[in-house]
Amino acid sequence: MYRIPVAVVLAALTMVTPVEAAVGWQVSFRGGARTYIADLAATGPADAWAAGRRETKQLDPRTGSPVTAPLIRHWNGREWTEFTGPGGSLREISLIEASSPADVWIAGSTGARSVLSRWDGRRWRLMGSGRTTITDLDVPDGEHAWVVGRDDRTRGVFFKRYHGGRWTSLPAPASLREISVRSPGEIWGWGPSAVTRWDGKAWHPVALPAVAVPAAAVPAFGSVRVRYDAVLAAANGDVWIAAGFQQGDWTQPGAVLLHRRGGTWEQLRLPGDHVTTLSGDGSGGVYAATTRQSITATPDGQDPYAYTTLSIDALRYVGGVLTRQSVTPPATGFEWTDLVAVPRTGSALAAGFAWKPPQGDVIFRNS
Repeated sequence: MYRIPVAVVLAALTMVTPVEAAVGWQVSFRGGARTYIADLAATGPADAWAAGRRETKQLDPRTGSPVTAPLIRHWNGREWTEFTGPGGSLREISLIEASSPADVWIAGSTGARSVLSRWDGRRWRLMGSGRTTITDLDVPDGEHAWVVGRDDRTRGVFFKRYHGGRWTSLPAPASLREISVRSPGEIWGWGPSAVTRWDGKAWHPVALPAVAVPAAAVPAFGSVRVRYDAVLAAANGDVWIAAGFQQGDWTQPGAVLLHRRGGTWEQLRLPGDHVTTLSGDGSGGVYAATTRQSITATPDGQDPYAYTTLSIDALRYVGGVLTRQSVTPPATGFEWTDLVAVPRTGSALAAGFAWKPPQGDVIFRNS
């Protein structure tokens, strides 16, 4: 495994391109083509969760498509097994978060309404439902839960805290889509165009260092701008931001990891990468889910760009060193859905969908 000291890279103002590791990630579970894992959560080596949806044999008379049902899988340290969900008219689960085996939250949809449910170790409890779209859920401990979403009727953004058995609505900037909670008095929020910080009373814009954008493959399609894809308020006080590049409706290859340590921002440039997820390991380390791509201009086609996947990797930052590990070959057609560190183990779980045979959802584990 080839390691690049980050401090050296930053001092030289060069780009970071860690070399792949030969071993590490193995298939932990492979589902069928009719199942889909949307999100992962892990509280320890014998307690991890995967949630999403599965197709049923019933057809929707309006569309002719299969009706879906929620899917939950649980890892007990030895194997993945299906876990009974809350029932009702829930059709899919988009988010799952957990602070312990007896504090597991899911956000899903019936098709017309969003649903929040909580597993307390014995049974599921309904925690909320409405004509909304929940875009993020964070459960840092057994006392608090935080939800971000959009009201489907007004299109307004909401931000709510659950504490002491009740929900409280709090102010929300229009740009807010996702959050990373360090404490009730420090929450980092973001959307594609802005990063903000909650201090317990109000949101404040975050001044970020300027990021140089790459040249567009076809400048005629417009300017390239910075897009914020993920933010992590790490337990050790550091903050990580994954910035990508956007040109109109098209992603441009390349990413920058912004790292704030001790009040100072550093930049780690990743040419060709697209970072989708950041996850802290609880001990100062950080995982990043990334896909390296090349882009080709195809101005005569319906889509002006064609993308080729070069690698599907997990980046790991520990002690000032950034390493890259290959998760699965590009030939599998794997597309990321989530990456989470498993507390107290140094390992992580990765989930996605493989479009090439054997097609279906896949969970990888780094041991």
